[in-house]
Amino acid sequence: MPLKKIKRNVDITYEPWVLENMTEIFSKVDLEYRSEKSVEETHKFFSKFRGHEIEWYVTLKFCKNELVGGFKIFFDAVNKFEPKNHITCNFYLIDADKNTFFIGRKNRKFDTTYMYFPYVTYNTFSYCNKLPNTIDKLLPNDAMTLRIELITYLDDDPIFPIEFMIHPCEPVSDFSDEFIKLYKCQEEPGDVIIQVQEVGFRVHKTVLEKRCPKIYDMVALHEKTLDSNNKNQLAFTDIDPDIFERVLEFIYTEKVQDLDDHAEYLLKAASKFGLERLKQLCEFSLATHYLTYENSNEVKELAISCDASQLIKNIFILQDLVFDPTQIDFSCTPSGTMILKKLNGEKMILKNATKNGIPEGIKIVAE
Repeated sequence: MPLKKIKRNVDITYEPWVLENMTEIFSKVDLEYRSEKSVEETHKFFSKFRGHEIEWYVTLKFCKNELVGGFKIFFDAVNKFEPKNHITCNFYLIDADKNTFFIGRKNRKFDTTYMYFPYVTYNTFSYCNKLPNTIDKLLPNDAMTLRIELITYLDDDPIFPIEFMIHPCEPVSDFSDEFIKLYKCQEEPGDVIIQVQEVGFRVHKTVLEKRCPKIYDMVALHEKTLDSNNKNQLAFTDIDPDIFERVLEFIYTEKVQDLDDHAEYLLKAASKFGLERLKQLCEFSLATHYLTYENSNEVKELAISCDASQLIKNIFILQDLVFDPTQIDFSCTPSGTMILKKLNGEKMILKNATKNGIPEGIKIVAE
C-alpha cells in the first residue's frame, strides 16, 4: 500500500537575510578566536498569526574563520502571545548559483502555559564539508545569504517533521546546462530508446554516461548482446513510466519538480539506477512529508530495501523519542553494520545498512 503524504494546514513565511562585509566579520572572528569568544550577528523579522504580530530574531554566532568550524544559530520569538502557535523553522544557506543548502530545523510550541528556554541552537560543524569549498561560491561579493523558512501550523495538534534531519547531498558542481537544453529541445532526439512498459523514451547516451553510469552500462551491455533484435532499445518492465519520466527529468536537469508527491517510488528507482543524490533527496522528502511514528515500520522496510541508511537512522530516532535523540551514539563497523547505542547500554543493530558507503559524521568501530 503506498505511503500517504502528511496533510498539513500551514502558513509559510520566507525571510531572506544577507550578511554583508563577511571579510570584516571573519577578521573579528580571528581576533576573538584565541580568547574563546565568538562574533555574533542578529537579524529580526516579523510574522502574523491570528491577528497577532510576532517578532522573531535569529542570531549567528561565528566560531572560526571562513566557516571552517561552522557557526551556531539561535532562534526564538521576542514576545510571548496568547493563542497557541506551533512553529517549524528551517534554515538554509544560498550559494552564488542559487543552490539551497539545508543546515538545520527546529520545532517549537508556544502558548501561555508552555515553558521553554530562550534559545535554540544549531551547529553546522557536521555539514560544512557539504557546502561549496570556495569563498566566491559561498560568499559572492563578500556576502552570505541565509534563508529562514518559518512554518506556522494552523491545526491545533500538528504532526511535526522530525528535527534531527538527514542532510541532502550538495548539488553537482560541474552540472552542464547543455543537458537541460537537450531535455527541453525536441529537435535533437536521443540516440537510444528505453522502453518502459508501453512507453518508449529517447535518451542521449552522452547524458547517461555522465549522469547515470548504471543505465549507460545496461545500454552498452544490451548493444553487445548478439541475439538482440533491436540493439538500440533497452526495456524495463519493473518501473512505472511516469516514475521513469521523472528519473529522466532528474538525470537531465538535476531536479524533479514534484518529487515530494512521488518520493516513495523515486527512492526505489534511485536505488535501482544508482542515483545517490536523487536517493538522498527522496530520503529527505520521506522524512519530512511522510514519516510518522505510526508508519515508521513500513517506511523502515522501504528504507532497508533501498539501502537508504540516512532514512533508517531517522526512523530509529523517531521510534526512540522517549529518549533524548542526542543521547544516542551512532556508529558503524567497516562491513556496514549500523549500531545505535543508548546511554543505558541498550543497543540496536542493523546489518548491511550502509552498502553504498558509511554516512559522513558516523564513527567507525571494530567488528
